[in-house]
Amino acid sequence: MKDAFAGSFASAYDKVQDWTSMQSLIVVSAIDEHYDVLMSHEELKNVMKLEELHQKVLQKCDD
Repeated sequence: MKDAFAGSFASAYDKVQDWTSMQSLIVVSAIDEHYDVLMSHEELKNVMKLEELHQKVLQKCDD
């Protein structure tokens, strides 16, 4: 997952200069592939840090 981002795992992805909508699609796809968890655009948009995203994915895995 970290490979999909420029910067540290705890960095705010919306502050990454190279962040694009394609990057969002890559993240959603990677989460689905590795965790079998679907994230909506709204869920992804509402997290501010990758650590929060990780916690959200873990939470959805438990559901």
